[in-house]
Order: sequence, then structure tokens, then C-alpha cells
Amino acid sequence: MSDVIAFGYGSSRVEMQLKWLNRHGIIAGATGTGKTVTLKVLAEQLSDAGIPILILSVPRFRV
Repeated sequence: MSDVIAFGYGSSRVEMQLKWLNRHGIIAGATGTGKTVTLKVLAEQLSDAGIPILILSVPRFRV
């Protein structure tokens, strides 16, 4: 099992050590910026590494 996950291409490639992913996280951005693709790749790699994940999608709400 690798202790690093990676996503992105070329100079945009990002590597993260699994030990950094021990807290909650958020992926945010404008429409069309790649949030869904990023989350899919991240979830697949975490699952492959044996790390359980939970993804929540909160509908729009007003305060």
C-alpha cells in the first residue's frame, strides 16, 4: 500500500501523504472547476488504500 495519493496532470499534479488526511475536508469551487472529478479521484484512491470515506452533498439552503 502506498502512503501517497496523487491527482492532476503535469505541473498541476498534487501528491498528498495519507497521514495528512486524518480530518474532515471540503472541496469547494465555482461551477465547472473540477470539484466532482477531483472528489471522484480522491475517493477512489482512498478506497484503494483501505481508508473508509463518507461523502455528503448538502442541497442549497438559505440562512
